[in-house]
Amino acid sequence: MMNGQEDILALFGVPGVGAKTFSRLVGRFGSSAAVFMASDRDLLDVKGVGPVLLGNIRGHDRVSFLRKQKRLMEKVGAVLLTRGEPGYPPFLDAFTSAPPVLFVRGDPEALSLPSLAFVGTRHPSPWGVSMTAKLVAGTASAGFCTVSGMAAGIDSAAHIAAIENGGRTVAVFGCGVDIIYPSENRRLAEEIRKNGCLVSHFLMGAVCSPGNFPARNALIVGLSLATVVVEAPKRSGALITADLTLRARRPLFAVPGNADSPASEGTNALLGQGALPVSRLEDILRRLNRPVPQTRMSDPGEAPRAAGRQPPPGLGGRIIGALGQGPLQIETLCSRLDTPAASLLTELTLLEMDGYIRQRPGKFFENV
Repeated sequence: MMNGQEDILALFGVPGVGAKTFSRLVGRFGSSAAVFMASDRDLLDVKGVGPVLLGNIRGHDRVSFLRKQKRLMEKVGAVLLTRGEPGYPPFLDAFTSAPPVLFVRGDPEALSLPSLAFVGTRHPSPWGVSMTAKLVAGTASAGFCTVSGMAAGIDSAAHIAAIENGGRTVAVFGCGVDIIYPSENRRLAEEIRKNGCLVSHFLMGAVCSPGNFPARNALIVGLSLATVVVEAPKRSGALITADLTLRARRPLFAVPGNADSPASEGTNALLGQGALPVSRLEDILRRLNRPVPQTRMSDPGEAPRAAGRQPPPGLGGRIIGALGQGPLQIETLCSRLDTPAASLLTELTLLEMDGYIRQRPGKFFENV
């Protein structure tokens, strides 16, 4: 870790400092290091900081805390990504409440790939497992990374299908990335690490607790272009992920199930709440306004060519039009198109995957 990363991790490690409070503190004082040097009076002026949190900041043993975190990271080969630095997932960065740190085991670049989240019940039917495998096989072949929570059931089926079909996959933890949960998925976790990565915003050594999973689910949504719910009963944790997806204004897909099946009761209800029905790969790509990619031989590292193709309709076409005058950064595109960064990031990733645009150093986008 570099000094700046150490300061960020040290502040995030203060008990009671979550992502929102972290953002307020750094916004007020300019840096994580400056927070520890601020006066009591100035700290108490920050929303969310009271006497208890002030005491936690003052009593935080940064040296001991960082030493322990480094030791646990080295033990499992984890790396640290900090918000604002290269490598932090751009889709996640679009959210103001995105976590300031991510711990990663495996390939961190998997977090910046165009991704789809697959979630569902821990007790799926054979049909649910089969549908998950079918859809993930298709999305993997179309170039999407599969994001899920490595829980038993649909989550595990999604990771396995991605690996078996040569795709990339990311498992998001509700505990420290050094703790494999559930323990019976230890072998699967190793395969995921080899074919993508394991990621968590919880500190190294943090154990699982029921209160961690909503935040874990929010991270799944933040890393993904869209969410697919396969099977989910009425009181399923997957429904929390679905609700977070709708709140984030990202596409939500639900696989319609048998009306008499308890495992599909929650999934079917989502169809009346804004979820898009899906039963095959084409449903997903069509709703995302993307054709099934056509493969061809190319030189290593060469981007797919889009010359001679008609630009896609809607926002994609507007982006291509704006880039017609030269490379632009996302901030400039937001201003010119009067569109939120979250919406632009989704469309930019899809346009890049389809070969209409490419990204240059400095996060400049240009037409191919």
